[in-house]
Amino acid sequence: MRQDSSVHEACVAELLASAGINDHYSDLSEDKKCALLLKELEEDPRILSATHAEKSELLEKELSIFKTARKLKDKLGENVIRQTIISHATSVSDMLELAIMLKEVGLVDAQKARVQIVPLFETIEDLDHSEETMRRYFSLPLAKKWIASKDNYQEIMLGYSDSNKDGGYLSSCWTLYKAQQQLTAIGDEFGVKVTFFHGRGGTVGRGGGPTYEAITSQPLKSIKDRIRLTEQGEVIGNKYGNKDAAYYNLEMLVSAAINRMITKKKSDTNTSNHYESIMDQVVDRSYDIYRDLVFGNEHFYDYFFESSPIKAISSFNIGSRPAARKTITEIGGLRAIPWVFSWSQSRVMFPGWYGVGSSFKEFIDQDPKNIEFLRDMYQNWPFFQSLLSNVDMVLSKSNMNIAFEYAKLCEDEEVQAIYYTILDEWQLTKNVILAIEGYDELLAENSYLKDSLNYRMPYFNILNYIQLELIKRQRRGELSVDEEKLIHTTINGIATGLRNSG
Repeated sequence: MRQDSSVHEACVAELLASAGINDHYSDLSEDKKCALLLKELEEDPRILSATHAEKSELLEKELSIFKTARKLKDKLGENVIRQTIISHATSVSDMLELAIMLKEVGLVDAQKARVQIVPLFETIEDLDHSEETMRRYFSLPLAKKWIASKDNYQEIMLGYSDSNKDGGYLSSCWTLYKAQQQLTAIGDEFGVKVTFFHGRGGTVGRGGGPTYEAITSQPLKSIKDRIRLTEQGEVIGNKYGNKDAAYYNLEMLVSAAINRMITKKKSDTNTSNHYESIMDQVVDRSYDIYRDLVFGNEHFYDYFFESSPIKAISSFNIGSRPAARKTITEIGGLRAIPWVFSWSQSRVMFPGWYGVGSSFKEFIDQDPKNIEFLRDMYQNWPFFQSLLSNVDMVLSKSNMNIAFEYAKLCEDEEVQAIYYTILDEWQLTKNVILAIEGYDELLAENSYLKDSLNYRMPYFNILNYIQLELIKRQRRGELSVDEEKLIHTTINGIATGLRNSG
């Protein structure tokens, strides 16, 4: 199960108000929220909702979901529905609010939790504060009992998509890496076996990329004996569509996890302190460069919406969720999946590389020796190898000539000029990646993918030009409803050719 923290808060506020306990719960400070919720969870076994009391549609719906989960567990056993996830978890009160909801249906009491409460930390800020949040949670006597009832395991979900949209690829990767280090250490301190649930997407911009390298590049001790990750719909067919492929991919998952659990690498020693200090410096600049364009340039919003098929994507039944959490008036309101999907369709692949080139170039320019430090990191640090390899792959799948044709969809010249900012960074990123890797061309170490792309590209490149023409006609009002479905066909074709979407 999974629901946004804001929904839990609204439901708990309604329950507390209807029970006559507090009419202004949402206005309370974090400490007062926690004190109130803990009192209800620890001291009063009664539920808050009266059987015949009038409830809002939202509260009724949420409680019915948890009631169904309770029935399924009673009927089929405790291995059914073992976790419930809090999207956009930012605080301990977010976790306790979910506990209140679970208490209402008998899935949580003062001694045990039949369903584990799993926070999902998504944005850069939330990931940065995740150590503090979990330290406070692990310190609660009540939480200790719940965790003990789950054999001292605590699952924590990490959001790759929103952290990328929030701060760019480099910042997202590094923040996730450090969060795992810190959360693992906190777990060890409290005797809790932290299990990470990686919310990876199919694209590099959403945490995708080669699975084996992704797992083996995780921080030391971050994989105890369990690991969870998501597999997106668009890659399931390729990975598990037949018996041989399924065996191969499952074998790769298991072997990668075992490799990371038992193998100590050079980067796990004191050398890593120097590596990490370099990353801290580079990532800070990458974050600023990315946000200066995405959130600081007044024309960027218009550029994105005019130079991509985002409007067509939003109108089609693609994916499991709507394109935005609300009416789209800013980049922040757009979900990460259509954000990445749109950049893939326009062949910019922006979320998988923007900000990488300039930040590394600035570091290299500070001292000629710095390029050698980066090359040493590439040779000896699996995390850095995986990071650069993914950027290399994304750059190979991009096509800035086709991207320029999409940029021409922008009517305003100042808006269209954003393309040249992106192009300059693309070229700089390519040059820097090749300089660190020591190669003359992209995908030099992955001839299989290089040959595969060279074979596929002529076919789906054509689809981009067809899509462009259809979008132009649609904007002029020249397409019928049936003809608009052809845009959907090109979207599917391009996604299939790239072998990723959102």
